[in-house]
Amino acid sequence: MTMIALKDLSAAIGDFRLDNINLEAGDGEYLVLLGPSGAGKTVLLEVIAGLRSPDTGIVTINRRDMAGVPPEHRGTALVYQDYSLFPHMTAAENIAYGLKLQKRPVLEIRKRVDALLADFGISSLKDRYPGSLSGGEQQRVAIARALATAPSVLLLDEPFASLDPKTRDECIRVMLELKDTRSITIIQVSHSGDEAYALADRVDVILGGRLAQVGTPDDIFCHPVSPEVAQFVGMENVLTGTIMSNGSGRSWISIGPAAILLRAEYPRSARISIGIPAGCVRVVSGQPVFNDPGMNCIPCHVRRVTLGKDTATLRLEGAIPLTAVMRQTDNDGQIPLCGMPVYAVFKDTDVRVLSGA
Repeated sequence: MTMIALKDLSAAIGDFRLDNINLEAGDGEYLVLLGPSGAGKTVLLEVIAGLRSPDTGIVTINRRDMAGVPPEHRGTALVYQDYSLFPHMTAAENIAYGLKLQKRPVLEIRKRVDALLADFGISSLKDRYPGSLSGGEQQRVAIARALATAPSVLLLDEPFASLDPKTRDECIRVMLELKDTRSITIIQVSHSGDEAYALADRVDVILGGRLAQVGTPDDIFCHPVSPEVAQFVGMENVLTGTIMSNGSGRSWISIGPAAILLRAEYPRSARISIGIPAGCVRVVSGQPVFNDPGMNCIPCHVRRVTLGKDTATLRLEGAIPLTAVMRQTDNDGQIPLCGMPVYAVFKDTDVRVLSGA
């Protein structure tokens, strides 16, 4: 069942505009709105929550038109990136705040607060003030406060943005538990692909105030539909060229002085863009010999090597510039050095065809 639906929604804020947004989130679905800063993600959350009114379009929650419905009657709870906890209230008092506004009985409030403290593993923090809590502890208190009034929809605005990596991983685990144990629709704003992969049932990519692509995390990261989405989600090799020949279910695309084989037939002279994930590009130092007719092999030299914990990122120059990511166990642990002549090797099935340039 659809819990949230936005139809033909537009909203202008100064020079920025959300334009013709059509979006749905199902009951119990975890949806991540993914996009760079300034794309309109937070504005969209505020429209859903009723904190901003759209210029045009319809917002429905649980099949009810939200036109004229104030935030407190929408069944939504919004948690901002800074958590917005009341500094003069303890953790328990923060969690109880919404219940007190609803004038719930004192015993009911106490039981509800104690249950949420226990669910989020923060019972020992109940009498502490936000200023004495870590970022991860504040995040748990903020989400517990949001859930206290039993909303149908939880809206999260960059909830992990200010956390260190260890705390962020712990908070993602908390959200996975929440996803598995509570029947609630969650919409989270993020610019992190890692968060989207870890948490989302579905991802909506927003670029420049427009929905650029909607799909599962695998759809978005493995099969972006445009050069813009591919570049945003970190597909390092995005190239544009012209189809010069085709036949037998394959095509050759000319990119500068190089030719790359594609596993599909496209019209000759068509101008298209392709993406090649850096992790699919192998780097070999000797002339490779292939039995597979679908292999691409581009002569290059190593321009730069950047070492990570377990991987090395190689910037390659040659007929076309390419980026490759190697595990440090590849090639028997021998990472090519800067200036070395190498070959960039990848399969035709590793080339993602994007929309026309």
